[in-house]
Amino acid sequence: MSALTLEVTPYRSPFDDGDADLTLHASDGARFAVHKLLLTMSSPMLKRCLMVGSSSPSPAFEGLVVRQEGGRDTIDLVEDSVTTERVLQYCYPFPNPILGNLDDIQPVLEMMRKFGMKGIMDRVRSLLVQPSFLEEEPLRVFAIAYRFGFEAETRLAARHTLRSPMFGPYVKELEHIPASVYHKLLQYHRKCSVAACSLTSDFSWFPGFASRWVWFQCDDCVHHPLSWPLADGKIYEVNAWFIEYMERTREVLRERPCAKVVTDPMLIVEALETAAPCHTCRPAAYLDLSAFIADHFTTEVEKATEGVELDIPF
Repeated sequence: MSALTLEVTPYRSPFDDGDADLTLHASDGARFAVHKLLLTMSSPMLKRCLMVGSSSPSPAFEGLVVRQEGGRDTIDLVEDSVTTERVLQYCYPFPNPILGNLDDIQPVLEMMRKFGMKGIMDRVRSLLVQPSFLEEEPLRVFAIAYRFGFEAETRLAARHTLRSPMFGPYVKELEHIPASVYHKLLQYHRKCSVAACSLTSDFSWFPGFASRWVWFQCDDCVHHPLSWPLADGKIYEVNAWFIEYMERTREVLRERPCAKVVTDPMLIVEALETAAPCHTCRPAAYLDLSAFIADHFTTEVEKATEGVELDIPF
C-alpha cells in the first residue's frame, strides 16, 4: 500500500485554486491565489491595472507593481493577511466575514477604498451603525464614518454622541478627520444642549391639559416664587418640587442633551421624595410625572435636538 501524501501549498485556503491567474502577497507573507475577473468586477481600478495587458501601474496605483512569480501575475500588498482575506470574502460569493469590532472594520474599509471598491464598501458601512457601536463608541463611529464619506452614518453617530458629555475620552480615529469637523461636532453638541435646556424653563410646549397635573393643581405644597404661562394662555403657579426637578434635569441636559437622560430613575426618585410629604401630591405625583416624561418630555427633547443642523461638509 502506497504511503499517503499531502500536497503542501503556500496559498491561504480557500484562496488556493490552481486555476487562479493572480497572486496577492500580503505583508505578513501569506499568499492568496485569486481570479482577476472576480476582483476586477469589484474594483474598476484593478480592472484598469490588470486587464490592459500592461505591467505598469496606473496613476491611481502609485507604488503598486504587478510582477511575475511562478508563471502568474503577483501583487505585493501592504495589508496583512487578515484584512486581505476579509476583503476577498466580499469579492467572492462567500459568506461575509465576521467583523466584530471597529478595529476589524476600519482596515477593511481602508483597503476597499484604496482599490476603489465602492460597491462592497456600501455593504460594510451598515456594520458601523450597529446599536452596540453607537451606544458604546459613538465618537469613534462618527470619525470613521466621516473619514470614509458615509454621510447618513456620520449624522446618525453625531446624534448618539449627544448621550455623552461634550468632552469625552480621546479616540485615535480623530487623527483621520480635519480638526474643523470635530469643532463642528462640538458646536452641534452645544447647540443641542441649548435647545434641550430651553424646555426646562419655558412651559409653553406643555399640552393643553397640562393644568390638570398635580404640580399645577395642588395648593398644599410650597409654590415656586414665579408663575408660568401655559398653552391655554393662562398663568399658573407651580409647586416648587416640580421646578426643582426641571432644574436638576436642565443640568443633566446641559451635559448630555438627549431624551434618554430625562428618564433617569434617580432624577424621578428625587422629585417623588420631595413631593411625598404632601398628602395631595403623594398619590398623584408618580402617575402624572411618569406620563409627563414618557408622553411629552422625551418627545420634545428629541424634537428640539432634531431641529439642530450638523453643519459639516461632505
